[in-house]
Amino acid sequence: KGKISSKFGTKRNAELNTITENLGINIKSNNDTSVIAVLDGIVGSITYIRGVGNVVILDHGDGFNTVYSNIENILIQENEYVSAGSTIAEVNKDMILHFQIWHNKQKKNPEKWLIK
Repeated sequence: KGKISSKFGTKRNAELNTITENLGINIKSNNDTSVIAVLDGIVGSITYIRGVGNVVILDHGDGFNTVYSNIENILIQENEYVSAGSTIAEVNKDMILHFQIWHNKQKKNPEKWLIK
């Protein structure tokens, strides 16, 4: 639950004459919120990356992976099977979840995968 604060793709800043790319979407949490798996899968990796925070990567098979970052209270373990809709972590009201989808090394627009 939350509002998309930054959409997928490239954005041009005319004032600075720069182009930035968001490989996923950013979701601003309304309050303390569960982060749920969008599909069944296996937990491929759990790590921490400076500037990104905690990161979970789920492998859904057929070349599909989802990436959830800037999360806390991770509730799963590497190599664990997770079902679609199950809680994998949490974000608090001051956090912005970053969510990416990859298929065979190609980035995909995650908005199409969200529950409306």
